Amino acid sequence: MTMQNPVASTASRRRVAPPPAAVGEQLESLVGEARAAGFQVEGLALARALAGATEIARLRESVFNTRALAYLKSRVRRIEFIAEGPLPPELLLEPAAKSQPIYRQVVDYSLCKGCRLCIQVCPKRVYSDDGFGKPDEQRRDEECTGNAQCAQCLYICPERAISLVMSNPMYESTLFVQLENAYAAAEASQEATADFALVNPLAVDEALVLEAFDAHDLVAAHRVLDAAGFFPIIETMGVTSHFVDARDPAATLSRWAHEHGRAPDLVRRAVELLYQVLPGIEGLRQGQYDLARLLHGVIDEILHAGIELETAGGLKLVKDLLEEARLAQTYLGAKRRPIGGLLPPGTSTAWKTPYGNELPVYTRLEKCLGPECALCVTHCPEGSGGETSAIRMIPLLPLGTMPALVRGLRAYLLHPAGGQARIEDMEDLFGKQPFAFEVDAEYCKSCGICISCCPHDVIEGAPRSLELGANA
Repeated sequence: MTMQNPVASTASRRRVAPPPAAVGEQLESLVGEARAAGFQVEGLALARALAGATEIARLRESVFNTRALAYLKSRVRRIEFIAEGPLPPELLLEPAAKSQPIYRQVVDYSLCKGCRLCIQVCPKRVYSDDGFGKPDEQRRDEECTGNAQCAQCLYICPERAISLVMSNPMYESTLFVQLENAYAAAEASQEATADFALVNPLAVDEALVLEAFDAHDLVAAHRVLDAAGFFPIIETMGVTSHFVDARDPAATLSRWAHEHGRAPDLVRRAVELLYQVLPGIEGLRQGQYDLARLLHGVIDEILHAGIELETAGGLKLVKDLLEEARLAQTYLGAKRRPIGGLLPPGTSTAWKTPYGNELPVYTRLEKCLGPECALCVTHCPEGSGGETSAIRMIPLLPLGTMPALVRGLRAYLLHPAGGQARIEDMEDLFGKQPFAFEVDAEYCKSCGICISCCPHDVIEGAPRSLELGANA
């Protein structure tokens, strides 16, 4: 998994106007001065889309002036614009450190014995077999993460026939300039709306709240009952279905009446009577109800007995019949889940139920690729990174800086609008951990998948610690 900025919504994109052409020309002028001073400048597409007049003034004051560039000259060789938060898809470009070959593998073929160990151990599949067990001269250099992060091919080679060199010295050190993101501000100012309503299958005790409806119009009544979560179950011709889904409720009732030896007009009257009093009965819960049991009860205990439902005793009798006819459902909500809709994380039958006695512990984060790998997060069967996941990756630094940091490259961060107004205020990121992992013991099932899929052996198993209560 690669952690990327989320895509900005269409609404927020409409609210953000592109900077005027004159501002773009000022940006090009600033960049031209930096390039003339010997710097490589990247991320211009992002800067053209985000940098307004105020941002340009900040950039000129903090970075793109003679004094600041002279200060940077002995420290960095690249300047790259980055931004945090939602962005339009055309601006979600991969950082240059991910797509460009930075390291090159030098193989001394006079020493190589063709053992294939370097080919097998490389987690990024940089090497390929030349047919004789040796690494082919054509390699995927852009995938190599270098000495600081990996270097497994160097460590495993029994002949010390491999060395890694930097193919592009320009990437040795970079100043990352973080721009203000107008799309993130627009996204935060608007109210979030769900794509579709999704009922939690574990919520089985929600109250049944009904609006007033015409009990004699069964089709209209069923729309209200369906929306409220009242699902009468009926079986006709050996097939069980939700009565609220019946295309012709009257025909379904007539068929059921003949199958059970009941008068069709009496059955229809029982249904209408039941629907008529439903909105006035308090304490009912959502779920499925056995309609056959209800019909028999209403006909035999109310209609034939001449019970008046306007009385408290009559309503109590109907409520008792309803509670007796309610069917226990483990997964209430499936009726209203859209076809193909996914359950939210944390709603499996084993929710918050540990199976094993070991938890994953991240012991060698300096060897972790973080968002460029994240196999532990994507392979975890519990949540895949959501709020109720067993494993979550927490970024500690801007995402745009991480490709450089995990490769052991020198990196600095300057946020002109975030209090770093001068070039001397730039933050040295060397040695800082760009991300962390959280393991939720309540959701982790101790399956060991994260440990087995980690290409750099970053994760180890540790005994699960249990917190016993005072009365345990």
